[in-house]
Amino acid sequence: MTPSQRQVEKLLQHFSAGCKTPLHLKDGVCALYNDQGQEAAILEVPDQSDSLLLHCQITETDPQASLTLYPLLLQLNFEMAAMRGCWLALDEMYKVRLCFQHSLTQLDEATFSHVVSGFIGQATEVRDFITQMIGRNVA
Repeated sequence: MTPSQRQVEKLLQHFSAGCKTPLHLKDGVCALYNDQGQEAAILEVPDQSDSLLLHCQITETDPQASLTLYPLLLQLNFEMAAMRGCWLALDEMYKVRLCFQHSLTQLDEATFSHVVSGFIGQATEVRDFITQMIGRNVA
């Protein structure tokens, strides 16, 4: 484990005590899931990094059917008040992911808990909004 990963592991232990669920980094990654089995947050501390990266799957898309959806998703990245520092990205499997990055030097136990909890809440809001938006585009 790198020094950055050890730091996040300690913060994660404090967070996991509050939610009464054992959580650990494995190869620099810890995955949290909601009650529906969806990714709530993937915490990642890449090797040689001094940042915590949080991301989660928002929705899957079909590359052909989503040509009208992609511009709308990119426009959301400019809605700074709504996105609260997060951004949307498309992974290699055409899954839309919500992403957020935070410097490890600015994280203590309380800030870490607020960042993770805030990201999980933001992911829920964005997932619900995009699901509604996709429903309107299909209808």
